Amino acid sequence: MHDDKLREICEQVRESELVLVGLGEEFQYDWHILIEDERYHEIEEEIGDNEEYVWIIPFLQKMVLRRMHQDRWRDAYRNLRKILEGKNYFVVSLCMDDYIYDAGLIEDRIVTPCGGFRRMQCDNNCSHMLSDIPEECYDKVLEYYEKKLPVEELHEPVCDKCGGKLRFNQIGVSRYAEEGYLKHWNDYIKWLQGTVNKKLCVLELGVGMEYPSIIRFPFEKVVFYNRKAHMYRVHRTLYQMGEGMEGRGMGIAENPIDFLLESDIKSYVGEKL
Repeated sequence: MHDDKLREICEQVRESELVLVGLGEEFQYDWHILIEDERYHEIEEEIGDNEEYVWIIPFLQKMVLRRMHQDRWRDAYRNLRKILEGKNYFVVSLCMDDYIYDAGLIEDRIVTPCGGFRRMQCDNNCSHMLSDIPEECYDKVLEYYEKKLPVEELHEPVCDKCGGKLRFNQIGVSRYAEEGYLKHWNDYIKWLQGTVNKKLCVLELGVGMEYPSIIRFPFEKVVFYNRKAHMYRVHRTLYQMGEGMEGRGMGIAENPIDFLLESDIKSYVGEKL
């Protein structure tokens, strides 16, 4: 049954003019695995609730996520790339681990409205602009992680314009700078307008009820109004399809990572991909 569903998706993608993909919370890296990193766990206990050093934690998360990039996530993204290769697609992702940017997908066809670890912003969002991660600060946190530098020598990065604290550009920031994703979001909206009355395949992987107004509800609306659209929703528990999509959609009760890994994608999409 699993192979049949995946084969059907690959065939539907191949026959479609456009492909819309949504990646949700079940596709994101398991943050709890961070505590399996002995040094990360040690630092968390060392810092505790000390406000002077709590800013270090996101830097450590970025570092540890790089080091612990497991094969199953890499392989899942690789298989997704194989499915999409050669197609006119757009990917909307709620994941903040940035792994999608290492997947070989076209970056101009990706939007991550929740942000991630690639850029930083002023906590006050004073300029509505993003900045690169200060290399010196990152290097010193890395030295601290490697026990080459005492925590007292670390200094929190600040905004050049107002002196506010610099934060990673993520949706949890008090004044989230949407400028980090708006250009690609506008590109996505324009692309979406071009799907009207076109044969469209919509693929949701792990999208639950976290920020449903970004992917889940809008995707259902697209399929509802486009009678040439077909939708596949893969989620362990929230796989049910919306009303009005009978015969044009399928809910699949599986973990999306496992779903992409359990079959030989190449045999479905063709050796050339």
